[in-house]
Amino acid sequence: MGMYDKDGLGMFHGRLLLLAGLMLLGTAVLGAQLVRLTAVEGAQLRAEAERRLVRLSWEPTTRGRILDRTGRVLAQDRPAFDVRVDYDVLSGEWAGVWSAFFARRAHAEAWPELGRTQRSELAEAYEPFFADHAERGLAVLADHAGVPLEEIYERRKEALDRVGVIRRNFVSNRLRELRRAATARGRELSQEHERRLERQADRPVREERRPHTVIPAVGDDAGFDVLDLAERTAVLEVPLVSDAPADFGEPTAGFARVEVPAVPGLVVGNSRAREYPFDRVTVDLDRSTLPGPLHDESAMSVTVDGVTSHLVGWVREGVYQEDPAVRRAWLGANPAERARAETDRGTDRGQYMEGDRVGHTGIEAAMEHRLRGLRGLRVRQLDTGDERLIPREPGRDATLTIDAVLQARIAAAMSPEVGLAVAQPWHADSKFRRDTGEPLSGAAVVLDVRTGEVLAMVSTPTMPIADARGGIQIDDDAIGVSDPRINRAVSAIYPPGSIAKAMVLAWAGSRGEHALHERIPCTGHFLENRQDILRCWIYRPDAFQTHTGVLGEDPDEAQALMVSCNIYFNTLGARLGVDRVFECYRAFGVGRRPIQLPDAVPGNLGLVGPLAGTPLTNVDAALMGIGQGPVVWSPMHAANAYATLARGGVRIEPTIVRGADGRRDDIGLEPEVVRQALRGLWLSTNDYRGTGYHVSIDGIYNRYFNAPGVTIWGKTGTAQAPATLLKSVPGQEDPQPVTEKYTHAWFVGLVGEGEDPEAAEPRYAIAVLMEFAGSGGRVSAPVANQIIHALQAEGYLGGATRTAQLGRDG
Repeated sequence: MGMYDKDGLGMFHGRLLLLAGLMLLGTAVLGAQLVRLTAVEGAQLRAEAERRLVRLSWEPTTRGRILDRTGRVLAQDRPAFDVRVDYDVLSGEWAGVWSAFFARRAHAEAWPELGRTQRSELAEAYEPFFADHAERGLAVLADHAGVPLEEIYERRKEALDRVGVIRRNFVSNRLRELRRAATARGRELSQEHERRLERQADRPVREERRPHTVIPAVGDDAGFDVLDLAERTAVLEVPLVSDAPADFGEPTAGFARVEVPAVPGLVVGNSRAREYPFDRVTVDLDRSTLPGPLHDESAMSVTVDGVTSHLVGWVREGVYQEDPAVRRAWLGANPAERARAETDRGTDRGQYMEGDRVGHTGIEAAMEHRLRGLRGLRVRQLDTGDERLIPREPGRDATLTIDAVLQARIAAAMSPEVGLAVAQPWHADSKFRRDTGEPLSGAAVVLDVRTGEVLAMVSTPTMPIADARGGIQIDDDAIGVSDPRINRAVSAIYPPGSIAKAMVLAWAGSRGEHALHERIPCTGHFLENRQDILRCWIYRPDAFQTHTGVLGEDPDEAQALMVSCNIYFNTLGARLGVDRVFECYRAFGVGRRPIQLPDAVPGNLGLVGPLAGTPLTNVDAALMGIGQGPVVWSPMHAANAYATLARGGVRIEPTIVRGADGRRDDIGLEPEVVRQALRGLWLSTNDYRGTGYHVSIDGIYNRYFNAPGVTIWGKTGTAQAPATLLKSVPGQEDPQPVTEKYTHAWFVGLVGEGEDPEAAEPRYAIAVLMEFAGSGGRVSAPVANQIIHALQAEGYLGGATRTAQLGRDG
């Protein structure tokens, strides 16, 4: 008995110890969990709990304005309404949800007895009625908003495509993370486990729970009408089907009514429409300064659409996948902006949200983060009821260096209806002449020599912003001749032709390869034994016509520039050699973007395409001495090269935003060489032998330049187009090849007040390029003449001129 009692007591103690151990183990587990929740994850969990007690509501902001140098508004927001529709309506899911709801209500008695498959089949029988109602709702919406139904369908497709891409990327990234986590835990990914991970990854994204814009920025009348429509309901009569087992799903004679929204998923929100007041401008142009048959003593009213579209650009609707990453990178590179934009919780008040408008091209894109405002944020503490407001901050204005009226005057002068930008019989000989009456595309740039500020930057044909935002359609055959999407001032590159001769002279003379006043005879052809290539443009084998013997008392280099002698500058190019000719062009900006705009291209030195990397010879150097061969640049490059000459060799990067300082470099030019180059440019436009002096039309001499009270230094250029011309086309990553014949017509020059070239100071640099247009003097110089008159009319230059009138639509 005692032994038994002892053993029983021992067993009791053992069980007690076991229970105590289990209790200690449980306590240890709970304690470890408590430590983890408090010490390890406490801060994170507290933050999560606090977030759940906070309700955030955003308040809209406005985008900053874009102004010209005088304060004229080029772009601004105006109040409007955005019409949106829930994603589940656009995707068709709404019909499925409502058909299930209707089936359950209409068959309430039988519903508990039906299996899952039967319930689904019953709901599917009603789905077409709700889908048809949703489609009719879109038609009603189109009618009230006054827009074509096809426009709503197109925006629906865009929304579905955009969200589809977001969903696929989200699921793919999440699946990748789940696989990585499973592999890190040592799990072998079997087919079953892979399917489980795919189900876990396949989750809706935020964009599938939001409404999407189908009609942006409607006016007040339509907006209030649609607001009223959003409050309306409709009674939908749905034919019933049988739920009896014998004839399940067969039509019956009964109907059931259900109240549904008149337009399912319709949401009307406050919005900001972007308007561009100077997109359409009417100018009264003085025709008394035009040449030949275009001359008339009366004024001409010219309306130009898209005056500032290439420069100001436009905003697009909808956020691209890369936009948030670009925004984060910008904030990371600008700590002060990040501190201004982020809340104390690290939330960016300028973050992109569904339906936002984003700068897409031009200044709108280049200054997106400055123009973009910061939303207001209302923070409400649910447990205490406390509320605080972080006020919204409108986007900051951007003031450009552009003069919008000057821009409009130049665009008007380059309009085909005036006649300067149309192929005319006197433009060139038959070898290079386009068909008479054919519109010519081109570009013009005006720079302030002292500051590097861009006063005007015109590209033709112009493009109304409404067309651009709507996705203008271009015939493939028109690319290169009439494609309005290309900003020819900075996004297209061309061989310089003879306008480069002034730069080559200044560089060769400053690098010891040319002695001032040195005579270089014009033999008519540069290569002694080849008369068929590298010829002077004046050379005629039968009459052996050259420039030798026709020059006057001025130094040879100035006269060679005046008459644009090819042999003279072939020789300078060959003396410099390929490497130092490249140095010359690089010093004047070729190879770097000429201005900080997204679509600006840097130009190019060297062979491209299949010949890239082929060694160049002294023949190539001789060609580059006259602006031909393996060198291309833009009109902006050209204008700034001449501005650099006017500054005596100080290169300033052009700026288009007031207050921005462009990079400055002294490229090292000898003052006397520069003086002779400027003398040659003056002779070119003021001596009767100069290539920029006059044109004979119907036997009558017409001076290219007729503005009083100014001094003009300039050079014409007729550049042979290469077999392939590269252009930057919006929406295409790489420059696109364009093949054309003919020659490009250049005029680049300087203008200043006063008629004494020794006392006048160059104040403005002007570059004009007309594409595939023939003679630089006959085509581009008359356009430059109109630019000088426009500068006078706007008070930038002295001299009398007629007062032109300007009007603006909108």
